[in-house]
Amino acid sequence: MITRRTTAPDWDAKAYQQFSRLRQRPVNELLDRIELQNPQRIYDLGCGTGIATQLLAKRWPRAQLQGVDSSAQMLDEARCLPIRALWKHCDLLDWQPEQPADLLFAAAVLHFIEGHEKLLPRLLGYLNPGGCLAAHMPDWRDALWYRLMLDTLENGGPGGTPLGTPELRQRMAARPLLALEDYYRLLAPMTTSLDIWETEQLQVVDGKSPVYDWVKVSALRPVMQALSSAEQARFIYHYLMRVHEHYPQEGDGHTLFAFKRIFIVARV
Repeated sequence: MITRRTTAPDWDAKAYQQFSRLRQRPVNELLDRIELQNPQRIYDLGCGTGIATQLLAKRWPRAQLQGVDSSAQMLDEARCLPIRALWKHCDLLDWQPEQPADLLFAAAVLHFIEGHEKLLPRLLGYLNPGGCLAAHMPDWRDALWYRLMLDTLENGGPGGTPLGTPELRQRMAARPLLALEDYYRLLAPMTTSLDIWETEQLQVVDGKSPVYDWVKVSALRPVMQALSSAEQARFIYHYLMRVHEHYPQEGDGHTLFAFKRIFIVARV
């Protein structure tokens, strides 16, 4: 999962599994576009609890499969899966494969890392000839729930004052993802085939605060790490008020929120 050097508490693996069915959907969409017949060595980058890893193992059961993640708690969950795979606890900023890969699979992880202009060419350099980098990345910077988070940081403090440091607010407002055209211009000279697309899924979720439950284990995690206990309480209170106002339950009890993703399948 998130790949920044930090001493903050680990990921909440159980909470992350709450929406595992919906989190698996973009993995299946990405897998459908990969045309490799018999990859020998596969690395699942940011494997988390192994949602994608077990699908990779099912599709290519003879491949040497390794899951890589910076979260020890997530890897503990992944190790319980009934699949043949190795697991490596490592920050992706420091990671490089022991041997060249035939497939690098990165589901919902690269958007946490800045500097894609250097990151993606570096990953392509780890591939064997004919190998493939396949990634999907949530693109949430223009999402309503993300703007509500930025607004809460800006004026959720006492008397409408900001929460957290200016550095935190600046970091959360940053845009690490590139435009689709820029990904093409970056990767096309280094690849033999390149497929880039974007989807927006209307997610239908259940629970008392399902939108908050979804984002608290991923997009909001850096916010909660950076705030004091008192600031966390204020943030959650004001953010939940705004989320409930803008994402009310439907008449059938479900809650709807749109979720956009960028997909890349690049072959060298």
